Amino acid sequence: MRTKPAIATTAVALSFLFAGCGGGISAAPEQAATPSTSASARPSTGTATKVHAWAEAGGFDSLDTLTKSLRQVEKDSDPVNLAALQTSCAQLTADVEAIAQEDPMPDDKLAARWKLALDHLGKSASACTVGANSEDQASFDLMAAEMSIGNEHLDAVATRINEIAEAS
Repeated sequence: MRTKPAIATTAVALSFLFAGCGGGISAAPEQAATPSTSASARPSTGTATKVHAWAEAGGFDSLDTLTKSLRQVEKDSDPVNLAALQTSCAQLTADVEAIAQEDPMPDDKLAARWKLALDHLGKSASACTVGANSEDQASFDLMAAEMSIGNEHLDAVATRINEIAEAS
């Protein structure tokens, strides 16, 4: 039985850089994301101020926690360390559940993608836990598929934050 979870994409590292007085925010995803070209998607400077405040009020910490948990699962997956995966998958589950209870992002498009990312990453973490406890390859495959989808949504979050930063 092949037990190595085939994680399709790496965890997206979101790092926020806060500009001085302007309150500008930029996010640089580790993976390239395609920016939106829709003029109607242009956020206002008020949105940038709200997102900046959200980030400073703990949003940045949540993103950092999520990124660290994803990286630990990835590390424990290659080469596979089932005992370590049990721990890192449980931590990812706990982190996703805690973050999902926090204040939503103050932009509708950002909040929608963030919710989708958390939903898929939560499913990935659950499948990871089952796979690590039972060495079930189907669970590892589900983990990888859900993580890939969750990471795509994280890429979209980073892209939207860049759009918001450019509008400020």
